[in-house]
Amino acid sequence: MFCHQPLEKSVIRHGETKKMRIATFAMIVSLALAATARAQTVAYDYDSTANFASYKTYAWTRGTELTDALNHARVVRAIDAALAAKGLARVEPNANPDVLVAYHARFEQDLEISGAAHGGGPFGLGADRWGSARIQPLLVGLLLVDISNAQTGAIVFRSFASSDVRLTDKPESRDKKITAAAKKMFQNYPPKKSQ
Repeated sequence: MFCHQPLEKSVIRHGETKKMRIATFAMIVSLALAATARAQTVAYDYDSTANFASYKTYAWTRGTELTDALNHARVVRAIDAALAAKGLARVEPNANPDVLVAYHARFEQDLEISGAAHGGGPFGLGADRWGSARIQPLLVGLLLVDISNAQTGAIVFRSFASSDVRLTDKPESRDKKITAAAKKMFQNYPPKKSQ
């Protein structure tokens, strides 16, 4: 059963309606920005006392790697290419490398908010004009790369990337996404120390 209120109590004044629309619009914008920011994130950290100019060679060491052989190979290839572009040469672990490189990867479930009518509503922000939205699960891939001093074992550079993962992506798309992430992860390597 529905409970009906008298008409005069259920009517909202024009000013209050406008405030509600603005509040709803602001919430949708903030959710859309949060979803966009989460779509791909890259961050890094480093030891400010490390002598990055002395690091010329690296070798791989074990991390928390992907068990999927194809994606593992993609990650290693992408990181090798990014480090080569920065002037580091890969050597075998018994060749006395300057640094050791390890990657850690995992997947997490997240939620994606999208509009009910294919395009994200009149403002393209994930909802139609009545404020409805569709929430669906999303797989997020997390990749962390540690570079440590081979002599001391101390981590000297760490980079982190996260991105949404579509299981329906074609192999070429996966290659491009992983390569782009690795390139961004080492964009600030070697770090420029502030004066």
